[in-house]
Parts: sequence; C-alpha cells; structure tokens
Amino acid sequence: MSEQPLPTLPMWRVDHIEPSPEMLALRANGPIHRVRFPSGHEGWLVTGYDEAKAALSDAAFRPAGMPPAAFTPD
Repeated sequence: MSEQPLPTLPMWRVDHIEPSPEMLALRANGPIHRVRFPSGHEGWLVTGYDEAKAALSDAAFRPAGMPPAAFTPD
C-alpha cells in the first residue's frame, strides 16, 4: 500500500463565503488531517468544532511560556 501525498495549504476559495472544494472534501472525510504548508513543513489541520475546541484548550498544544489567560477575552 503506497502512502498518499499530503494535501497542501493554502487551499484557494472559489468565493469569499464557501470553503474551497478541497477543504470541503477533507472535512467530509474526517475532522483532523495531516497537511503540508507552503514552506514544506508538515502539520495538522483540524476542521471539526469539537476537535478544534479540545486542541485549543489542551495545555499540550499551547506554546511554552504563554499563560492560559492570554487566550481569554477581556
């Protein structure tokens, strides 16, 4: 079984409201995807609300030295 190439970001939108067809296809296939950035670096794209909320509230995904208070609205 061969490895599939990673989707590359950015994915250009057809208009200013709807996500790109590529983004819609990724979202339809699951909430978390490995992607390649224009710089060549690999990372994760989270398209699901619950998964994004969990990742953003998890201290393991927070940059070192940035207190949680920095993320709360004033």
